[in-house]
Amino acid sequence: MPRIPIIMPQLGESIAEATVVRLLVQVGDQVTADQDLIEVETNKATMAVASPCPGRVQALAVNLEESYPVGAVLGYVEATAADAARLGLD
Repeated sequence: MPRIPIIMPQLGESIAEATVVRLLVQVGDQVTADQDLIEVETNKATMAVASPCPGRVQALAVNLEESYPVGAVLGYVEATAADAARLGLD
């Protein structure tokens, strides 16, 4: 099954990184598309990073209270081949 990366999104025009403050899921959890997975904080707000697709959380590559730049891979969701193709990641 394809591994779809969970990417730190661009959270604001001038935001270059965010700090992980809470994990909302665990490795092995089934998730839906757009389900909140990780809560991150910038100097302006707290926001959630959502799942790019439905599937199972295969890995979380973050530590609490550590900062990660925009575009960093925060973990992976194991998706079906159909979902990966729909996202253009096949």
